[in-house]
Amino acid sequence: MMHKSGNEWLITVMRCAGVFIVGLFLYREVDRYTDNELKAIAERTTQMERRLLSMELETLENRLGTLASILFDRELSARLASLSEGKESIDEIRRKLLERYAPIYERLHSHNVERLHFYLPDGTVLLRVEKPEKYGDSIRRSRPAVELAIEHRTAVYGFEHGLYRALYPLFHRKALVGIAEFSLPFTPVKRELEKVSPGNIYQTAFEYDRMREIVEKHPDLYEKCSVDPSFVVRRDIRDALEILREAGFRTFLIPYRDFSEILSLPPDRHIVVTFLPLSTPDGERGGYCIVLHGENPSVETLLSTSMIVKMTILLVVTVVILLILMIHLYRIKSKEAHIDPLTGIYNRKGCIVGLGPQRKRYALIFIDIDGLGKINEVYGKAKGDAVLRSVTRIIGSHIRREDLFCRYGGDEFLLFIANATEEQARIIADKIGKHISIHRFDDVEKVTIHMGIAIRRRNESIGSLIARAVKDLKKAKGESVSDHGS
Repeated sequence: MMHKSGNEWLITVMRCAGVFIVGLFLYREVDRYTDNELKAIAERTTQMERRLLSMELETLENRLGTLASILFDRELSARLASLSEGKESIDEIRRKLLERYAPIYERLHSHNVERLHFYLPDGTVLLRVEKPEKYGDSIRRSRPAVELAIEHRTAVYGFEHGLYRALYPLFHRKALVGIAEFSLPFTPVKRELEKVSPGNIYQTAFEYDRMREIVEKHPDLYEKCSVDPSFVVRRDIRDALEILREAGFRTFLIPYRDFSEILSLPPDRHIVVTFLPLSTPDGERGGYCIVLHGENPSVETLLSTSMIVKMTILLVVTVVILLILMIHLYRIKSKEAHIDPLTGIYNRKGCIVGLGPQRKRYALIFIDIDGLGKINEVYGKAKGDAVLRSVTRIIGSHIRREDLFCRYGGDEFLLFIANATEEQARIIADKIGKHISIHRFDDVEKVTIHMGIAIRRRNESIGSLIARAVKDLKKAKGESVSDHGS
């Protein structure tokens, strides 16, 4: 067994890499869990807002239906029938309708009804109560809602040209005699929704291609939506869009779908924004209801907990890696005291530590380089050191992992062969001797070694084993044992 600091460094690096990989995996798992939880929160928010919007639009539809049943009565139907029968002129009918419905419109307008219109069965405008001077034009082609009410002869509801439309066919003796229409902005729906959900802001955005004619007529009323320029919003109702613009949020709103996003706002706020498609009277999608939610405690708690967990992971990984490096450096410094700096193998003290508990059976080969002092004198100490390193490499190439090799003195080495007999030890010693004798050392003549062998007895101390190996070495050199003792 030789000291191999390179392998230890590799093991330490691998341990650090393992800790880092585990930390990275945990960090990403926390991110994945957080993302899934945020998606779940966004999905629940979307479903809740969809239900609220559907309920509010249904309530509005019922209220308008009730109002229509009161205002658009048999008297109105009979009067329109008299026009088709030629009993009254169109101007006379218009005058009577205006007298009746102008005061009603004034009251309705204070409750956000923006328009009250009456159409003939062919789609021609009979009366715009808010603009009585403008009539006689046919809007059947430009207004799908009017076309649907005429064709299907049933009430029609939905968003068209930026307003919520409610159209009611009028009948006299089962014959269609006209159409009545209420038009409202999103304001009353917005107001009711914000009562139900205090802290939320509701905003509409409509597809520009469907609103082109209106936008061109009223450029001061609409502007491009900052989220998606293919949509427009009313300039007087854009509080939600201002916050989205501040957050820098942009996305494509087509194709239409229900979705929610969680946005970050400075300094450290998070909000949920929900997009709900709005239906047109023909059942298609023509815009969005945008819901900007107030601060969501669930989001804040989740994100703060996630941040704490991730910071904890980073801290633990950093501490563990530092501990691994500190332990490695401590071991290196400890081993440096046991390592011969010239040859890189154990020194005498390291040999004792390397052997560990004195229980194993060893064969000891005591190796002595012949004439190292003379080599130092003749060739210089640098050449002598080179010889020591070369001899160390040659011997090291013949030992196993369980063997122990160390430098005992200036030119003396100890090689402990684990679980070897004397015969096996002598075979190894002969092999080492032959390789050293045939090795060519730089600028140095032939180098030889002598070796002594001893097999450790049961419960024998290392000192006793070394002493017997030294005796065998003396015999190999032809020196008397008594001379060594002196």
